Amino acid sequence: MKNVITLSLFFLFGIAFAFSQTETCNCKTDLDFIVEKLKKMPSYKHQIKGTKKDEFEASYKMLSAKMTQPIPVETCYKMLLEQMVLVNDVHSGLKFNTKYLSQETIDTENGIEAFKATNKFINHPKTNQNLETLEAELSQKAITDLEGLYNFKDQQTIGVYYSKNKKDLIGVVLKSDLNQWETGEIIFEATYTNGNKYNLFYYHPITRTPSFVKSISLENGRLWAYKKIGNTNNFELPIKDQSNWEFKQLTPETQYMYFGNFSSFSKKNKTAFKNFYADMKTKLTAKNVIVDLRSNGGGNSKLSDPFLKLLKKKNVYIITNCFAGSNGEQFTLKLKALKNAKHLGQTTRGIIAYGMNYGYNYNTPSAHFNITPTDMDFSKYLEYEGKGIVPEYPLDFNSDWLAQTLEIISKNN
Repeated sequence: MKNVITLSLFFLFGIAFAFSQTETCNCKTDLDFIVEKLKKMPSYKHQIKGTKKDEFEASYKMLSAKMTQPIPVETCYKMLLEQMVLVNDVHSGLKFNTKYLSQETIDTENGIEAFKATNKFINHPKTNQNLETLEAELSQKAITDLEGLYNFKDQQTIGVYYSKNKKDLIGVVLKSDLNQWETGEIIFEATYTNGNKYNLFYYHPITRTPSFVKSISLENGRLWAYKKIGNTNNFELPIKDQSNWEFKQLTPETQYMYFGNFSSFSKKNKTAFKNFYADMKTKLTAKNVIVDLRSNGGGNSKLSDPFLKLLKKKNVYIITNCFAGSNGEQFTLKLKALKNAKHLGQTTRGIIAYGMNYGYNYNTPSAHFNITPTDMDFSKYLEYEGKGIVPEYPLDFNSDWLAQTLEIISKNN
């Protein structure tokens, strides 16, 4: 099948997976259930036509042929994900229901030792590379290389290296202060999609539960929760300790607004929005306004779009990072449509063309997995789905983003 991103099933990037877990499931029943849910999504109806429909059906038949007998649960999870990623819909998701390790087990005396006697631990995927050689080679990589040594907080050192296809990446534990991990174990597999975007199959550092997240950027030495050793710059992240609705007077001619999210689920946030919007009607007087949407995960357009009227006659400078998504991205595009707007920073997440109005989710027949289908259609933004919105002015990761933006404003004036 052409132009289809898949997850390898039994031998990924040359790493042998031993799947002799005792727990199995009827994966074919789960596959049928998931396909049924996918076919009801606006994204499926909009995208899966013609050759794409042929590819979808061919994948279903191929996977079904591998499911004639009960198969290990983790293997089933990867197969189900392989079918799901054929629909370009970053909002939709499939979760693994069972935690491999609970906090109670971790905290219990001999709990981790007992876990290490289980098949889930014994058969966890491991690298076939020599760890000393691998660490030595990765330590020599340039700070700008994607390969290298990464940290998970201050708890683990992860070696990240290319798979055989020189596109996908593997993360292996080289050092760990978390006792539930041992060196040589694979903690994530990053499948390249486009640009600097990857789909990430990973194991939760604490619970070790398999998980999957789509459209994650690898830039400035950051991939999801992993940060490259030696790269301490975090200027693409939001300013610490800001409230969800923030206003500042930066210079006599430039004001600043930060929107953390536009969620309407919280009564407190809706009240804060009303108060903030009322303030902005009188306080927003400068000709230049910086709109900071870094890590804005979206929400309800009723909490974002009213600001368009206030900003209509301003010189607007929009800042985004790779974690800005959903309605945060839609608001970015609406701001960019204003006459005097400029987009700065980093390419957004690319989770924009669909959404969830009712937030329904369903356990599969085996009860091992939970699918969250989408029910909202914003397919007019499909060109950005899984890719993100690229700024006209990429900002340097090595210095403060507000300072850079003020410099650009000064030059434009």
